[in-house]
Parts: sequence; C-alpha cells; structure tokens
Amino acid sequence: MTGEGNPALQLDLRRHCIETAIRKRYEKALKAYFKSETNRDKLEKEIQLLLQALETLDFPSLRSTYRPLAGASTSQIRLSMDSTGRLTIHVDDQPLPDLPQK
Repeated sequence: MTGEGNPALQLDLRRHCIETAIRKRYEKALKAYFKSETNRDKLEKEIQLLLQALETLDFPSLRSTYRPLAGASTSQIRLSMDSTGRLTIHVDDQPLPDLPQK
C-alpha cells in the first residue's frame, strides 16, 4: 500500500494466479480488520480495492491475455485505483490497457 490517498498493492504471483492472490489478500485483510483496532483506515481502503477487483474483473480473460497474471511469474504486479475510482493493474511498472470486466 502507498502512504496516503489511493491504495496500491503489490501482488505475489509466483505461486498463484491474480484471482487467487487477490482473494487470499482480501481474506487476510478482513481477518486483520476484525482482529485489531489499529490501521483500520488503511485496511478499509485495501479491502475496498480488493473487493472491487473481485467483483468486477474478468479473471479468465486477464489470465489468458496477460501471461504474467496466470501465475508462476516473477513479474512485479501492482493493483491500484486511480483518482476516478478505476482499477489499474501494472505489470513491471507498465499499466495494462482496458482491463476486462465481468
């Protein structure tokens, strides 16, 4: 996550595809949110970002179109939301154009 403003999350796709990595990160953030009363603002933003991704992205299309998102990848993957609330995914600091939606 970045400091203030819109969240940006680094995703590790060495062992999982992007959908599984986002789902695991979402579950971890939810558990942390209910376990602790600190960092709730940060966790709320992270949960919101991850939930939006889970609800709106077409993961089969992402995996077939962008090979690093299928998993077993050492590429740097970053999920974020721009100032207009639109999801963005960067692969090795290159933004992916037109993310497929469900």
